[in-house]
Amino acid sequence: MPQWYVGLLFLAGLFAAGRLAGLMACVGSATGLLTAWAFGAPAEAVGQGLLGYSGVLVALALCGVFVAPDGWSAAYAVLGAAAATVLTPALGAITAPFGGHAFTWPFVLTTMLFLAAVPVIPRLRRV
Repeated sequence: MPQWYVGLLFLAGLFAAGRLAGLMACVGSATGLLTAWAFGAPAEAVGQGLLGYSGVLVALALCGVFVAPDGWSAAYAVLGAAAATVLTPALGAITAPFGGHAFTWPFVLTTMLFLAAVPVIPRLRRV
């Protein structure tokens, strides 16, 4: 959405759902922004939030929704948000010849991969 306040309404809704959800959405967004910037993504794509939405969803999923919230899962969520941000343009490039877009595939693939690894990481536990 081109209006800035739409994102603010979504964020307010996440904070209304729970402080952890709102906080992890902010962390996921910041991680996506910083990761995209560090990898030299076009400023327009970063500014429109095209590279950060999967990071927000992954951060929510990996700290509080599917993995019990604590400091370890928060760090794991940051790692997952960064991975989803890197995966977004990669999937966009793969689907570009077919006129496709990445959509939410970076979120889905990253979340499934990171959730599959939870049982072998002793500090993390599922909810």
